[in-house]
Amino acid sequence: MTAKHGGFSLVEIMIAMLLALLLLVLILTAFSSLQASSTQTRQLALLQQNGQLVLNLLNNELQNSGFWGGQSVFDISNAHSTKAAPGNDCFEEGLDTGSFPQSNQPFIPLFAGIATGARQLNCLNNLLPTTEFLQLKRSLGLQVTPNEMRSNRFYLQTDWQQSRFVDIDTVASHANLLFPYQHSVLYIQQQQVAGQTIPVLMRKRLVRNAAGAASIATDSIIDGVERLHFEFLIDSNLDGRPNFSLATNQMTSNHWLQQQSRIVAVQYHVLLRALEPDRSYQNNRHYQLGSLSYTAPGDHYRRLLLSGAVYFENAVLADR
Repeated sequence: MTAKHGGFSLVEIMIAMLLALLLLVLILTAFSSLQASSTQTRQLALLQQNGQLVLNLLNNELQNSGFWGGQSVFDISNAHSTKAAPGNDCFEEGLDTGSFPQSNQPFIPLFAGIATGARQLNCLNNLLPTTEFLQLKRSLGLQVTPNEMRSNRFYLQTDWQQSRFVDIDTVASHANLLFPYQHSVLYIQQQQVAGQTIPVLMRKRLVRNAAGAASIATDSIIDGVERLHFEFLIDSNLDGRPNFSLATNQMTSNHWLQQQSRIVAVQYHVLLRALEPDRSYQNNRHYQLGSLSYTAPGDHYRRLLLSGAVYFENAVLADR
């Protein structure tokens, strides 16, 4: 009598191996798809989050532009200051005096430019090429008393005879109509973050240091801001309404001086880039930042385009 042995035949083993291989492929495909979806969701959420931060920042920086405590830009250009300008002050050579006004010199509250690769505004180096920067000088709308002044800030004390830029050590105890003063520059620079080279929105700002002297501080604000583009609405007949708009590269010295016309609003466009590449994604998209066109270079970064506008109501009212 012949004995029978249990077990699988070669054909059965090969079929089982094939089924197992197919199951493994399905699992890996599902995992890869899930991972790609998770990466996309995470990157888009971070882009949205950073985009909201940028919009809030630009709105906050721009909304009080043109407000000088009831004084006009001409009045402020003749304001008095006992403080020496910072050694690393930000100003456009031949067009502006920097943080504080100087006698018989122009004082420009708003200025923008395009990065050339060279040193610009006397304080900017290594800007991301062809990106735009924005310089703002303004007094904040929150009036303070001498007791509420901070030691690290400068203030504008408005007066019908002559306004003054003061600090906590030079203000009179009975002074009123005091407003915090801000001079800042927003620009984009490449930085190394966690092994990745990413564009970062930076800020230079006027501060008062521990010794009581004026200085320019540098801060990293928001990662992933790749492009800024500004378009300025010009009131050419001084009636408070815009007549046309100009991009940064179209603005002239006369427009910045605002003697024959007024800048009554600014439109801004922000292009954000993901901080990490996604190898399953290739970006060849075209982005329209107002009058400026930008085409992604076929890399693996997702991007988000956002826009906004701020009307300078204070600038219009101050000159009426």
